[in-house]
Amino acid sequence: MRIATNQFYNLNTTNLLRLQSDTNGTLQHLSSGKKIHTAADDPVASIVLENLKQQSQQINQYKANINLANNRLSQQEGRLGEYENLIMNSRDLIVQGNDGALSDENKGALAQDLRETRDAILALANNQDESGNFLFGGYQTGTKPFIEDPNGVVSYQGDNGRREAIVADGISIPVNEAGDRIFMSVPNASGDYRADYANATMTGEWFVENTEVVNPGAHTAGDFSIQFVDDGAGNVNVQVVDDATPPNTLLPSQPFDATVPLSFNGMEVQLSGHPEIGDAVTLSGQSEVDIFSTLKDVIDMLETPAGLVGNVAQAQYAQALADMGETMTHASVIRAETGNYLKSLDTYQAQHENLELVAASAQSTIEDLDYAKAISDFEKQSMAMTAVSQTFGKVSGLSLFNYI
Repeated sequence: MRIATNQFYNLNTTNLLRLQSDTNGTLQHLSSGKKIHTAADDPVASIVLENLKQQSQQINQYKANINLANNRLSQQEGRLGEYENLIMNSRDLIVQGNDGALSDENKGALAQDLRETRDAILALANNQDESGNFLFGGYQTGTKPFIEDPNGVVSYQGDNGRREAIVADGISIPVNEAGDRIFMSVPNASGDYRADYANATMTGEWFVENTEVVNPGAHTAGDFSIQFVDDGAGNVNVQVVDDATPPNTLLPSQPFDATVPLSFNGMEVQLSGHPEIGDAVTLSGQSEVDIFSTLKDVIDMLETPAGLVGNVAQAQYAQALADMGETMTHASVIRAETGNYLKSLDTYQAQHENLELVAASAQSTIEDLDYAKAISDFEKQSMAMTAVSQTFGKVSGLSLFNYI
């Protein structure tokens, strides 16, 4: 076999360049500590690595969302805790205010304390975060959510929007609670309907404990009047009529028994106490009350001379006290929900951190360099390149004249 000089040189040059490229590649791997730099190094492993990197980026975004949600919910939970304390303080003052031994001056002092507490609740409802966004305005974070008019009536200017943070695949958690639900949508303590004690006739001492629509299909909304009438023998009967003209009888006259609820119009109404003949009260549909109106009503009664005297005033005051109890329960429920959201965030945070460890371990197994093997390969490649270079140098220096 004849080998031309040009072919000999080309073959050796190609071998040297290949060995040099392999050596440089090994040096690059040793320098970076990674065994895969391009898809050419390992096409299948490169795809797996790319998927792991995308998963890592997604986890980092989830963790950032969790951090933001944690911050907002922690602020909300703190404000709700303050709100609960203010409600408890208000309720204690209301209970204290119904002491018959108090003078008008004492009641006025309690009314002032309640007014200051009400102002503190209003300020809390208009609380802002570190960026100046209102916490309880729903989506309207740039608008002051609660406004009080000159008559002391508080209205809500925000909306019922609840912002959410995506914290895992297909999982989102609310990061705020709208102020209308917290402060303006407290469940009516007496249920679905509310007694108008201010316009009631109450010779006897009695109270509407609970109203509930038990059969919505048989219920027609409207105002209803509970009337206590004479049975013809001087005993107390009860009847219910609607607000039509002339009124329709919804519950025919029957003996009154405080242990048995009144059933009419798909409703059940539970009364307590001892009404007298001629007493009456109107029920109006109202399933919710607000903390500001409740406190304002109490303040007005305490500041009115003899404002707590008589069965009507006592019933109104008892209604306000019941509303404060329901307000406390309502605030506690929302705070508990916030706490559950915070607990869920901790759970998802832990899941993401565990997944990060698993992904990092998998990525390390695929990508990280085996230094012992790489150094051994580098030594082999260096020796081979040295041998080829020396052999090429010696062989290329030979000619026929060396043998003449």
